[in-house]
Amino acid sequence: MDYIGQTDIVDGFRNGIKHDNLSHAFVLTGETGIGKKTLAHFIAKALLCTEKGIAQPPCGHCRACKSFDEMINPNFFLIRSETRNIVIKQIRELIEDISVRPLQGRKVYIIEDADKMTNQAQNCLLKTLEEPPAYATIILTTDKYEALLLTIRSRIVRINLKPCSINEMKLLLQKKGINFDGKEHLLYLSRGIPGKAIQLLADKNFEENREKTLNFVFNEDTSSKLDFNQYLSKNKNAFYTCIDILESIYRDTLLLSCSLEDGLINADKKDNILKYANKHSTVDITDKISMIEKVRSNMKRNMNYQLAVDMLTLEI
Repeated sequence: MDYIGQTDIVDGFRNGIKHDNLSHAFVLTGETGIGKKTLAHFIAKALLCTEKGIAQPPCGHCRACKSFDEMINPNFFLIRSETRNIVIKQIRELIEDISVRPLQGRKVYIIEDADKMTNQAQNCLLKTLEEPPAYATIILTTDKYEALLLTIRSRIVRINLKPCSINEMKLLLQKKGINFDGKEHLLYLSRGIPGKAIQLLADKNFEENREKTLNFVFNEDTSSKLDFNQYLSKNKNAFYTCIDILESIYRDTLLLSCSLEDGLINADKKDNILKYANKHSTVDITDKISMIEKVRSNMKRNMNYQLAVDMLTLEI
């Protein structure tokens, strides 16, 4: 059974399964939408697969694989947040289950969005991570690695997922039956994050967001800046899409400044971008991209939203 993307990680796990030398606990990290949960479930299925001697587990057809797909495999335990947090009661249930040896094979535990564990829940998990039974594997997923206690981080192997290539993105979307004809620029805009590509393809407001952003860049007057500022202030859900579009325009500007046309994300706006490139130095454009990255970083640290909008629209 094949897996699209994250080849090095998947091969590493398959090799570890083959030689029975995997660590007892892992945390999969990466941006939201990159596929951490999907990969965690794939790894769990591979660990539980009972078909011996195959090069690329899981086989997909043994009893263990089928029961996993139906979410009734007795050796699989999944924890998700029931409310806003993962609470100590859920971890105690995991500990109780992990103390019982399986009738055969391994036991696999996934804690999705592990950063949602309360400090009590994380501390409760510590002893199990320190002295795990040999038959158990625990897999955590999070896009907020730093939110895990240092004592948790020191006891698990971190695996950071990398963005997918454009070809991998196309294969993933085709596998899901998602049509992207005429919208390949959205795959580039998603920066190798499958979940983001799916979101953009389904976004009915994307073209409006793009038009507002293009007007902001190309008009370069106070009125356009204020218009874009007000648009983002009223449409918080559009913020990250707009800054992705904005960064893609500046990226394309740098490419055209160097007479490079291959790989343009906004190829349909090439003439406008070329005119813009002729009016701005590469240093100026690089500074604008740096400002966008600064805003991104500050937003992850809970920067005031309106302040972020002002930085992006009035200072760039």
